Amino acid sequence: MTGTALKIDQNEPGQAFGLVQQSVPCLVEALNVQGYADYLWPGVVGIQQVERKTWNELLADTGSVEVQLRRQMQAHSDVRLMLVVEGVATSAPQGSITFARSIKSQRPVFYASKTYARPIQTVYAWLYQVEKFIEVHHTSCFEETMGLIVALYKADQRADHTTFERYIRQVEFHPNPQVQRLLGMGEGLGIGPTRAEALIRKFGTVYNVLKASTQELAEVEGIGARLASQLLRGIGRLDI
Repeated sequence: MTGTALKIDQNEPGQAFGLVQQSVPCLVEALNVQGYADYLWPGVVGIQQVERKTWNELLADTGSVEVQLRRQMQAHSDVRLMLVVEGVATSAPQGSITFARSIKSQRPVFYASKTYARPIQTVYAWLYQVEKFIEVHHTSCFEETMGLIVALYKADQRADHTTFERYIRQVEFHPNPQVQRLLGMGEGLGIGPTRAEALIRKFGTVYNVLKASTQELAEVEGIGARLASQLLRGIGRLDI
């Protein structure tokens, strides 16, 4: 990806460009057909992308949303992926209700717009699982989403950002939180980025890696029986 412009997928609402270009350079491009999410931009620590979904979409079908997110992660595993959940929803006696913001008032007034038979708790449980792999942000309306996108873009252009720098040792970011977590646990045990990526690629999560047998781990390229035993003993497996 070249340039520093924030890219917007061509299928996003037309007002997205108008709202974003007031603050940052942007352009419209066919991102989704390239396997990217709805918004994409370069930052000082790598390329970032955001998929925008509404509560209506999640209550209608989380399965198709999950398939889309998985494809985006697989198509561009080196790009950080974030999910923005847009809108307002709450529980109802027979399921869930979503709310829309009134455009007739300058005040943030919301009205009930659609009812779903699906309990909102099932989507909360789904989001909890999603957050183990990618970041999830929440906004109340489209305009707020655009404000969030602009804020994230601007933050990523600052090479001298010092938030928490005095208190937290800087670490390398990996777009897959599972790989990052395994790197932290495997520090000093011979598990670097390449091996951590290979393990997560095969087992999916850190939990699955740590409950595997030495024989299963040894089948992963770059691991071997000795390193597999070293890793499992190092995290406290008493059966090794």
